[in-house]
Amino acid sequence: MADIDRLIRDNLSKDGQILNLKAKFIREIGAKELATREELSGLRALDLSQNDIGDEGVKAIAESPVFCNLRQLNLKSNRITDVGAEYLANSTTLENLRALQLVVNDLSEEGEKVLRNSPNLMSLTSLKFRV
Repeated sequence: MADIDRLIRDNLSKDGQILNLKAKFIREIGAKELATREELSGLRALDLSQNDIGDEGVKAIAESPVFCNLRQLNLKSNRITDVGAEYLANSTTLENLRALQLVVNDLSEEGEKVLRNSPNLMSLTSLKFRV
């Protein structure tokens, strides 16, 4: 996917630890493509805010071993529902995550509770649902 290649090249920090794809409109297909990119395995921070990745895009991120080193994940404004919250909560890949932002999504109190109580996200020190 040539567009993803360009976006990675243009938005990845020089040290390979931060990728800011805010409002790049990658959608679900782009999130799935990112999840296959081994060159992103050194990422510590990933900003996918305002990309409409939806629950299936979240599933790809949550299940990808590429993102096992992530410390910060911004998923603000991505049409994520309680289904996506379940994918995140059940992720064994994201166990090093310290900050997760889910502001402006479609989560209910139940989705928020699932994330707060996840045994897989014990490293989280910041979990944001509201502005």
